Amino acid sequence: MPATAVVGAQWGDEAKGKIVHLLAREAQVCVRFNGGPNAGHTVSDAFGTARLHLVPSGALYPHCRGVIAHGVVVDPWALEGELGELKAQGRSQPRLFLSERCHLILPHHRVLEEEEGTAARLGTTRRGVGPAYTERTARQGLRLADLRHPGHVRERLEELARRVGGFDPHAVARELSRFWEGWSSSIGDAQGLIGDALDRGEHVVFEGAQGTLLDLDFGTYPYVTSSTTTVHGVGWGTGLRVELDRVVGVTKAYTTRVGEGPFPTEDHGAVGEWLRRKGNEYGATTGRPRRCGWLDLVALRYAHRLNRFSELALTKLDVLSGLEEVKICTSYRVGGRRVEEFPATVEELAQAEPIYQTLRGWKEELARARSPEELPERTRAFLTWVENAVGVKIQWVSVGPGTDDVIVL
Repeated sequence: MPATAVVGAQWGDEAKGKIVHLLAREAQVCVRFNGGPNAGHTVSDAFGTARLHLVPSGALYPHCRGVIAHGVVVDPWALEGELGELKAQGRSQPRLFLSERCHLILPHHRVLEEEEGTAARLGTTRRGVGPAYTERTARQGLRLADLRHPGHVRERLEELARRVGGFDPHAVARELSRFWEGWSSSIGDAQGLIGDALDRGEHVVFEGAQGTLLDLDFGTYPYVTSSTTTVHGVGWGTGLRVELDRVVGVTKAYTTRVGEGPFPTEDHGAVGEWLRRKGNEYGATTGRPRRCGWLDLVALRYAHRLNRFSELALTKLDVLSGLEEVKICTSYRVGGRRVEEFPATVEELAQAEPIYQTLRGWKEELARARSPEELPERTRAFLTWVENAVGVKIQWVSVGPGTDDVIVL
């Protein structure tokens, strides 16, 4: 399978990093195509737990080259800090290649995010990602390729300092010059590198950040991120028309959301606390507690329609063990009428009351299960119900945090 995309089917935090790391065992290239250090992809293996923000999850394997495509906004300081953390775990240096067309996150972007109140109003990660994308769209940003021309960089930084303030342009110029000296051999034509790998028939995994419901255009706008998080982001973020062989949608067995915005199946009581505690639902990037609730099939069917998933990876199934009953949202009630489709506006979504199908829960712990036959009958019934309701095969089920805690169905 030379081209595989892994896309979040919910509001992010679906454990995409784990699934990408699993699939990259047989891959030669792993590509991050959107987002920035607001991503928090967690991989647990023999070296420990790695929390990745810019490094592609597959790049933890020495045989797999990690590519940061131009759809990603790059914070040089965050990237070097992340690599330092990986080195401290005893890992080998990932083989990274960065697109010369990547836009930079600079110190003033974090200042702007706070001054504009975006972080508080929308619940962003305070990493400067939104302002960096804004400057990119306004044609005011700096790209990695610009670092080849230090005089131009100084002029742009001085202009930015006069306009927005919050940083020393000369100090930042020196830091960027140092970064370029260390990384120039790993910065270049990522579009060509990825295209050549596909032409050779190499297995390339495209790793999405955030999730479908946070997509700039198709998510719960304005409570969204600043990039294209659906499968359409592969072309948008790499500059290639990629013929994908697989589009893997990743969904939890329940639903979580970080930050503001409507969340129809959110549980404010004991079940929500159960899911948060047992699932360790705290943001890998911010540490904020995640809002938790039941699986929402209205949203999942919508994500499938947008992405045309070839298969699903369902994660954190083990978290549901011990519940007397498990609920699944099959439709909404909005303004007294039954709604099967995901609303386009947050005003309508905020009014949505979930209509649930209730299934019997199971007591058995799932951590040791490694085959479908080892799963309790009620657990298998839950998986079958979800498959039939969404119309997509569940190919993988995660029953623990480790890379090998996965059942192939």
